[in-house]
Amino acid sequence: MTTSKQSAKLTRYQLVAQVLRQEIAAGTYGIGQCLPTEHELCQRFSASRSTIRKAIEGMRDLGLVEARSGYGTFVISLQPQEKVVQTLSSFEDLMQYPAETYRKQLEVRTIKASPELALMLQSSTEREWLWLQAMRLTQYSQAPISWLDAYIALEFSDVVGLPNPAGASLLKQIQDLYGVQAANARVEVFVTAIDEKLSEPLGVARGTPALAIIRRYSNPEDGSYLVTRSVHPENRFRLNFDLEKHLP
Repeated sequence: MTTSKQSAKLTRYQLVAQVLRQEIAAGTYGIGQCLPTEHELCQRFSASRSTIRKAIEGMRDLGLVEARSGYGTFVISLQPQEKVVQTLSSFEDLMQYPAETYRKQLEVRTIKASPELALMLQSSTEREWLWLQAMRLTQYSQAPISWLDAYIALEFSDVVGLPNPAGASLLKQIQDLYGVQAANARVEVFVTAIDEKLSEPLGVARGTPALAIIRRYSNPEDGSYLVTRSVHPENRFRLNFDLEKHLP
């Protein structure tokens, strides 16, 4: 419990955020519920709009709420979350997500790529692929951090049916099961928006900004054998690159 002495040290927006955090933790606002409007909060706390916005921003950074344009600010967690951060410092780091995340498989089927998809896969339209649709989650968050579309060359399709208690990446599973290693990894990172298909499973409004990452893995023997496309709603994932220059 916060004492009056501790409260005196907090700024106005921190006090507002503190009260709202306590109400969220107590269940006053449940997962998926919308907080009162800025106007209502201004009246309740006798605070300015900028104070309320700063309080909400702090709660958003803690992973408690998420603003949905045109709809309001919704509760996505009852307790503060750590933002998933992936730091890349080597080729191996590029291959998988941090260890605290895991993949939840939703649907698997065999497809032949359309001309548009074949362009992304860098494959012919005649080649068959196993298409895996999944979500990536963390142990401590109710909200999924991303949607995953994975395209696996059919000769390596057995990996999706194997137990995966350690949460290994598809790339690592293929390597362990078939002894196949990627000689080349190409990554594309770009901004996109959540479409109608992903809106419901990710729990965000259609049109919400998102970060998309396409990873292509290949080697001289198999060509492109694994392509993944992950879509992360804003404020749920961060990708860091550590670059070091070796001076003479």
